[in-house]
Amino acid sequence: MLKQPVAVGELDSSISAKSAALELRGGNPFPGLRPFTIDESHLFFGREGQADEILVKLSESRFVTVMGYSGSGKSSLMYCGLVPVLYGGFMTQTGPNWNVVISRPGEAPIHNLASSVVDNLISHGRITENDRPLQEAIITSVLKSGPGGLIEASRYLQNSFGENIFFLIDQFEELLRFRNSGEIDAHDEAQLYVNLILNAISNRDVPVYIALTMRSDFIGSCSVFPHLTDLINRSNYLVPQMTREQKKMVIEGPVAVAGGRISQRLVKRLLSDVGNNQDQLPVLQHALMRTWDYWVENREGNEPMDLRHYQAVGKIEEALSQHANEAYDELTTRE
Repeated sequence: MLKQPVAVGELDSSISAKSAALELRGGNPFPGLRPFTIDESHLFFGREGQADEILVKLSESRFVTVMGYSGSGKSSLMYCGLVPVLYGGFMTQTGPNWNVVISRPGEAPIHNLASSVVDNLISHGRITENDRPLQEAIITSVLKSGPGGLIEASRYLQNSFGENIFFLIDQFEELLRFRNSGEIDAHDEAQLYVNLILNAISNRDVPVYIALTMRSDFIGSCSVFPHLTDLINRSNYLVPQMTREQKKMVIEGPVAVAGGRISQRLVKRLLSDVGNNQDQLPVLQHALMRTWDYWVENREGNEPMDLRHYQAVGKIEEALSQHANEAYDELTTRE
């Protein structure tokens, strides 16, 4: 059973609550091109309610695949939407204690998974950084020992009896690329990685929950893993496109939390410039990050972020190239 989630749609009150609670001043509230981190959940707006829908699927299957186009905000939704909800104890039948491990397959899936487990152990004070080489070798060996390796690693991760272990495997499409990379034993390692996932969520000795994020255009490539395909078919969530009102929240929410102000004509201009081109959302974040910095340095009195600040950084269509040029000029100046 899930606790009753916060009502969706009360967007203005959501801004007020976050702003009043934190009263941040001075820091840039926009991450730019990178995803939001877990620590930035207070700055994450526009996807209210979606984490609750993902949580239901995770609760029912111990597994969920979150899919979306490139730049749709899948990772940010998981970091700033789902993980805080887990920590908040909204999945009541599991108990309130969660241990979260975040990993990406990359070009060495098993090693990277072992490294993420070790990162978690270090962050909880169980081992020190000096222990990393030995611990990574041990965990890697455990994971490669067979399909039950992730269960054993999860048992080792538990800080207390019954603690829930949640693996967030971000950018799962990297495993599919790795499988087709031509690396020696890549097919076998990719299959083992999938088997580790399948066995971990089917066991009942250790409460293991797993979520994958994946670009939706890679969904067909998962068919090479029949059992994983069945699991994805049973429990998946397609991140929807943002509405105009949600994109408005993406713009106004972080500004309010950070104690800033933005003119309505700039908000309208930003919404017009991004239009319905959803893959421009990271570029919107980057333009807002640059506009905020310029506004902080050049505002006059109580002037809000306005068109002149936005135009000075090149607007959405030029913000990236202008930033790159500035970075290049800085490098050449240092030389």
